[in-house]
Amino acid sequence: MKKINKFSYEIIIAIIGVLVIIGTVIILNLERIHLMAKGYSFSEQDIILKLEDEEVERFLESDKVVDIASWDKTSNDNHYLEYEIYRGYKKDLSAKEVVEYIDEFYQKYYQSLKNLKYNYNQIINLMSFASLEDFKMLVDNKYTYVVIKPYLNIKGMIFKDLPKYIESNLEPITAVLSQSYPFIDAKNKPTNEYQILQPENTLVLIKKGFVIPKDYEPKDLIIPNIPIAPDTENKKLRKDAAQALENMYQDALKEGYQLVLNSGYRSYESQTEIYNEYFKKYDEVTAAGLVAKPGSSEHQLGLGIDLTSQSVIDKKRLVFGDTKEYRWVVKNAYKYGFILRYPKDRSSLTGTANEPWHLRYVGKKAAKIIYDNDWTLEDYILKYGFDYNLKKLIK
Repeated sequence: MKKINKFSYEIIIAIIGVLVIIGTVIILNLERIHLMAKGYSFSEQDIILKLEDEEVERFLESDKVVDIASWDKTSNDNHYLEYEIYRGYKKDLSAKEVVEYIDEFYQKYYQSLKNLKYNYNQIINLMSFASLEDFKMLVDNKYTYVVIKPYLNIKGMIFKDLPKYIESNLEPITAVLSQSYPFIDAKNKPTNEYQILQPENTLVLIKKGFVIPKDYEPKDLIIPNIPIAPDTENKKLRKDAAQALENMYQDALKEGYQLVLNSGYRSYESQTEIYNEYFKKYDEVTAAGLVAKPGSSEHQLGLGIDLTSQSVIDKKRLVFGDTKEYRWVVKNAYKYGFILRYPKDRSSLTGTANEPWHLRYVGKKAAKIIYDNDWTLEDYILKYGFDYNLKKLIK
């Protein structure tokens, strides 16, 4: 058997020693190597590795690569990753404003929230819509995440109203709507005005307190293929509403009922003209109950329609509410996705006087629920909440 000489042993030992040294260096610099692989320069690695252990770990776990130098143009407390995340939420803020928010948050509220058992991801998610005053309210009231969680995903939730929601002991949706938007019920005067951010949503509740932009015009307006009253300029509807109206017209016709479109989509400017005319004819209270304020008209949505009948046009009947067509529509409109929007006995809730001619397209599912329960759109919203986002308008 051939012997291994002393020189060979020395080489093997040397190689093992080098490998041990390399391995030790790698182990001691794993974090640096990881950061380098993410694209951080050596100097940036130095900055990150001087942070607290939990902050370093976040950098290692995050998919974001932070431009540290850009944040260091502003005096800061080195919460680089949070600056980057918050800037993603608030793109309109300057770097200075972002840094001030995050640094003040960490100075005043971060540890208190940790003591209340909030985890990092919960805190970061709250930053997307919570102000520093909101965080102060959480800390002052010692609200845990478990307490506030049921309200967070409800559209229209207003953070500063959380104490009212919690104290009300109502179901979360009911608490949010009744405490923050009591004027859904028109008996309560609007204290604020909110802009609907998705006016294309077919379940939008539009009335005093809830408005859409002046320049909003649906992109899918078409003229429905049904008879249209003479001299009617507002002939168009949203495509879904127009097709539903065509189907309703055809089925009514088969039973001997002749429906006619009297008015469909109106622009903000058209609604303004009508609004001003009513205020010239009537006192303020009467006019406000008869015509929607510009920006809060269902006609601008392209989903509100005014119906009439051939018998009214032929002057055989005085008003649509006194026709057999009206009675048929009341019983059948929901099958096509329409509801009678302003019934006679619900004016105090809707805020609008009885309009037997005015229908609103909400889709078949919601229309059936509203019909089966003898509800208005207000009742539906109070039960199911908003299906869209709102923005408070500053006057």
